[in-house]
Amino acid sequence: RFDKTTEKWIVTDPATQGPEAGYDLIGSLYRAGPVPFIQRVINAEQYEQAVLKYMAAEGCDRKEAQGNMDAYFENPQDWAYQKMQEQNGAAKKDYANANMDPQQIVLSTIWAGVVFWFAYYLVTGLAEGKW
Repeated sequence: RFDKTTEKWIVTDPATQGPEAGYDLIGSLYRAGPVPFIQRVINAEQYEQAVLKYMAAEGCDRKEAQGNMDAYFENPQDWAYQKMQEQNGAAKKDYANANMDPQQIVLSTIWAGVVFWFAYYLVTGLAEGKW
């Protein structure tokens, strides 16, 4: 529901609309990558307002709204293109469950570990004067 006095969207049913009804920061990281994860950390209130507004506009649950907002923050142009294609009859993309099969989670975790290890190795090597 939109509160005109504060000009913000508010949760009317915390069990179905509140943050506990959706997924956490790590869910955003796995589903759409680092951009929405950082957006949720740095601009938590803006993220929450975007999710609530999407829920109200589309009449969907919190997980679907979060998935769509994560996809939007990751790449707004591709997200808008996908939505336009859906309006023209294309299959609806399930952003709420994107990249959440167990194999994808394991592969993403391993890849992130390799990237972080390499970044650590590079930074410490530069700091120590190896290169």
